[in-house]
Amino acid sequence: MRRYKFLTKDDIYDAFNRLRDAFLAAKNGDEVEKIIKGLLTHDEKLKIGRRILVAEYIREGMGIDEIAKTLKVGKNTIMSVAKKLDENFLFLDLINKRRKKVENEYARKKYRLIGGPKLVFKKKEYTGFKRKDVDR
Repeated sequence: MRRYKFLTKDDIYDAFNRLRDAFLAAKNGDEVEKIIKGLLTHDEKLKIGRRILVAEYIREGMGIDEIAKTLKVGKNTIMSVAKKLDENFLFLDLINKRRKKVENEYARKKYRLIGGPKLVFKKKEYTGFKRKDVDR
């Protein structure tokens, strides 16, 4: 927080509330993508995504050296993510729960079976449904 020592408590709370509002504003994956593209740089998106990967590897029981070698991240980053994971372990469960919901809906809607009622092996036809089309 040294970098932001000039901010008042109200400024900090206002910034965090705006961030929360931004994440809650989306109704579907398409809107999430628009918000992320408008808000975060390419570098910030990569950093957040890689931190999620680090947290998943920690949860799976991988060692620090193995994570550092696999993802090519520093040990300080791994320790920082591990500390955050200890403080608030539910964030990863929420992310995984949402990922499973999106994948299940996507799997159900990406193809439709075509053919008559007597046709045993129906043909699959792609519907054009994408992961970002899944509603909240």
